[in-house]
Amino acid sequence: MSTPQMPSPMSDARQRALLQADRDDLLEVLTLRFGGVPEAMRARIAVCNNPATLERWILVAANVPDWATFLNDFDAGPNAFKVVGASYEPNVTESGLNGAPSSAREPEAPDGARKED
Repeated sequence: MSTPQMPSPMSDARQRALLQADRDDLLEVLTLRFGGVPEAMRARIAVCNNPATLERWILVAANVPDWATFLNDFDAGPNAFKVVGASYEPNVTESGLNGAPSSAREPEAPDGARKED
């Protein structure tokens, strides 16, 4: 009977490639949502080697309504770990509804009935 082998740790090259992919994804999301990314922020992202931090920044960048809210989280440090609350609703308008035109939203069923899929 053979002994089960422990999975080998991820290679350093693979870890570096995954970190770089997260950095690139973050920059892409920021650029798509808010335009250019300042060099100082690019430099800070480039030296971040914490996958959890990069993943949190990606989630925050994709969900905050504006640049200022992203910066608040970006500057919160490694102990900021929750992405919750009204400041993380990217499509909220003053009326409280998302910004999609009414024709783009799925109509609601009358009397709270659920539509069959």
